[in-house]
Amino acid sequence: MSVEVIDREGALAPVLEEWRRLAAARGNAFLTPEWYLAALDVLHDGAVPAVAVMRGSGGAVRGILPLVDCGSSTGSPLISFPGTRLGDIFHPVGEEEDEVEIAATVAPSLARHVGTRCSLDLGRVSAGAGWWRELARAWPGRMTVVPQPEEVLPYIALDGFDWQGYLATRSGQFRSQLKRKMRSLERDHEVRVRRSETAEEVLNDLDTLFDLHDARWEERPGASSFADWEARELHRAFAPAAHEHGWLRLYVLEVDGAAAAAWYGWHVGDRFSYYQAGFDPAWSRYSVGFLLLAETVREGIVEEAAAYDMLVGDEAFKARFATGERLGSSVLLAPPISRMRIAASVKRVARSGWVAMPGEARDRIRTLRQRIRSSRGD
Repeated sequence: MSVEVIDREGALAPVLEEWRRLAAARGNAFLTPEWYLAALDVLHDGAVPAVAVMRGSGGAVRGILPLVDCGSSTGSPLISFPGTRLGDIFHPVGEEEDEVEIAATVAPSLARHVGTRCSLDLGRVSAGAGWWRELARAWPGRMTVVPQPEEVLPYIALDGFDWQGYLATRSGQFRSQLKRKMRSLERDHEVRVRRSETAEEVLNDLDTLFDLHDARWEERPGASSFADWEARELHRAFAPAAHEHGWLRLYVLEVDGAAAAAWYGWHVGDRFSYYQAGFDPAWSRYSVGFLLLAETVREGIVEEAAAYDMLVGDEAFKARFATGERLGSSVLLAPPISRMRIAASVKRVARSGWVAMPGEARDRIRTLRQRIRSSRGD
């Protein structure tokens, strides 16, 4: 095996095609070069690539660890996957059975490139995966692994199901509500679900999604990360690129010609992924968000996806659809005596307390935070 660490954006071109192919085969939009380049441009001001490429015999790309070198902007040397706060699961780009080998192989070269005292923000990783532990073990010099509390990532297993077969796995109440709500909406109004088909529609429908998402969150405590300006700029850059490669799935449910709900996600490889949605509260009595989500599950089945990822979050509406769940944990690798390790350890303690807190108490705190931000004009 040979390893090359690419540290210039202009030098990435020779590996983009293989990178894209390997990422798509894993069904993970957050590992595609399109996500990487959009996040590098929008979220990581002043950062440079630190993309470790592992090649096998004949020079074929076997695996990639696509990181960005954030320098010392955080107070300590840091490299990370790009856009970790807006993505869900990160791992090496390559076959799943090669992940441990990729981590072990690229670690020494990465360490020589960025320095052994550098910390690694891996974002959220599969809790049971071995590659991030191997990366820490193979890193020259001692590394401390600081994992955050585990989080739930629900999913729907679609392989082998048709729509009626999937519905049969849901409760009678679920099936009855879906049929009753859609029948009532179609009886009283003209209803259409459409998918964004052109580049112009993508950008226009993204703006519609943002507006509907804001309308939905006005009635909820706290604030959504999707309302963040940088998050929206990232998706304005990524969505057109995802559309160009056939991954984008952006649906709008229109009632009497006006948007009532929107759903944003991707179909990459054999996985259909839900990222965000929004709806007009004026149509809440028809449960338009629920109806559109159900329609996207049907679309995933029609497109013969093996799974429908609902991504991170244990919200009740996801539990109604999900057939299983994975566990993820945000992980930092850091030298034992470092500012990053101390900060991550403090965050873990605070996060553990937050997770253990009753849901009503968390909602009150979110509401208070939102009021404080509003009073400041944030």
